[in-house]
Amino acid sequence: MTDTAVQQRRAAYTANVAAAATALGLLAFAADSVDGVAGHVMVALTSSGLAWGLAAVLAGRYADATWRAITGATGLLVLATVLYYLLILLVSRRWSGGTLADGSSANMAGLRSVAVMTAVWLAGSLLAGPLLGLLGHAVRANSTRRAALAAGVACGLLSAEGWHAIVQAPPWRLLALGDPFFYGVAVGEIVRVVLPLAVLAWLVVAHRLGRDWPMLLAATVAAATAGALLWYALGLVQGA
Repeated sequence: MTDTAVQQRRAAYTANVAAAATALGLLAFAADSVDGVAGHVMVALTSSGLAWGLAAVLAGRYADATWRAITGATGLLVLATVLYYLLILLVSRRWSGGTLADGSSANMAGLRSVAVMTAVWLAGSLLAGPLLGLLGHAVRANSTRRAALAAGVACGLLSAEGWHAIVQAPPWRLLALGDPFFYGVAVGEIVRVVLPLAVLAWLVVAHRLGRDWPMLLAATVAAATAGALLWYALGLVQGA
């Protein structure tokens, strides 16, 4: 492949990452305004750890080098995060208006909240982006056994949020309540588990990982368990 072709391929990759980040930020922002079952499904597909993590994994998978997998996945998450919170700040302005009980302006409290959450998710992007990008790249670039390990870890981590939600509020109990709101919550939980498993099945077929299924299964279960525990710990910190 000539230098010109390589440069064109890399430029196309960068453009695709930027387009994916823009789409992710816009869709996540739009999902916040959708109610009912459709809203829960949209949040699961566009504004969740699953959606953003999957985007980072795919950015790593399509990169032609390790360092591009890292920068591509991380850049995608950072750009999507900045766009999402800029839209909240400038378009929806749901942070503004009113006065708090102590007489202070709700605007300042809202701005602080937006600033804190932006910083938290940017930090998360900088931490998770390189890992997920490397896992995605490893699926494509490594031997079958290592690719199976990377695919299992990636998809296990992507499904962890869903498993954590299911343990906290089993969907069959939510469905038994007969309330449309809880129907949506249950469907969102199921999507967060089923979609990563579907992605795993696709990777198994695309990269012929089936013969290493013991490694694949063990990696998926271990990563999903560890990830669910991390989501649980995050919930404790947020509730403290």
